[in-house]
Amino acid sequence: MELIQIEQKDLKILERLMQLYLHDISLYFPIDFDENTGLYLYDSLDKYFDDSKNYGYFIKQEEKIVGFILVDTTETENIIQEMFVLNHHKSNGVGKKAVYDILNKYRGNWVIKSLPCSKLAEKFWNRTIKEYTNDNYHVEHVGRYNRAIFTFNNSDK
Repeated sequence: MELIQIEQKDLKILERLMQLYLHDISLYFPIDFDENTGLYLYDSLDKYFDDSKNYGYFIKQEEKIVGFILVDTTETENIIQEMFVLNHHKSNGVGKKAVYDILNKYRGNWVIKSLPCSKLAEKFWNRTIKEYTNDNYHVEHVGRYNRAIFTFNNSDK
């Protein structure tokens, strides 16, 4: 497994993968869908290509794209905004390895928001973060969907 930073020329691939991701998560809560275009609506992905502190990575396994991770960084924290792994690659450890690689790439305070209403996603994040941090993290459930928000610092790793 390797992470490859997404370049502007690959925006269309990211947009197509985002549609698969949005379809998957629409199982858990409503996602706006444009009946005229047949597309789920998502904020612009341009911020991942404008030289800001936001980064998109394809998750590749055996030279093939199997997902993506979108990371935003601020002065005080790193945030995994979205993470998607194609369904037939979800149970082989590629997601966990991708998360570990991203966490090792960016040091400091982390915020990871689990997919609302998905016990499976929350279980993945809880297990992955617990193992990565050696059980040194905080989780809080907030909002209408009781969403799990994980916070921790990996500066000393």
